[in-house]
Amino acid sequence: MGKTVNRQELADIFGYSLPTISAWVENGMPVKSHGGRGKQFEFDTEDVLKWLLARERAERKAHTAATLKEGGEEITIDKARLRNEIAKAKLSELELANKMELVRPIDMVAKVLSNEIANARARLLGIPSKLRPAIQLEVGAPEGTKKLVNEVERLILEALNEIKMSADVVEEEPHTEPPSEPIEQNEEENDDE
Repeated sequence: MGKTVNRQELADIFGYSLPTISAWVENGMPVKSHGGRGKQFEFDTEDVLKWLLARERAERKAHTAATLKEGGEEITIDKARLRNEIAKAKLSELELANKMELVRPIDMVAKVLSNEIANARARLLGIPSKLRPAIQLEVGAPEGTKKLVNEVERLILEALNEIKMSADVVEEEPHTEPPSEPIEQNEEENDDE
């Protein structure tokens, strides 16, 4: 059991104003005896302290339940709801774009690009055999023809290996961007050659 005090003494002990003490009484703070007709309110300081601590714990628990931390930033329920609504809107936009055939699944894009790259590779590898007769006519000597065709072949293989190495690097990197961008880069590289 704590010390029995009146409103003013309680206000002085806890460092709050008289209107705050009155508000606490209205909000359920324990009162030892109610005042009236010249008699003052009386409070047990231990009971009041327990009530204040329980109230503070409840407020913190409610705040914690309504707040998350993400990356050091407080995420309130309102912010979480806003993020959820934004995600729903983005999903709706993606579904609409899909229905309007403005987007394609990445596996479909990858398959088409893979076929195109395979076709380009085959055509590039066929260049030396197509050049052989023209070189033979110009150079005339079989050794010179063989040397020039081998050099063209070496350059083509070197270019294809560079393309393959850059594609392997893209596949090894963690996907922080949509997968369609690295595929488009490979396509641009093919266009440059």
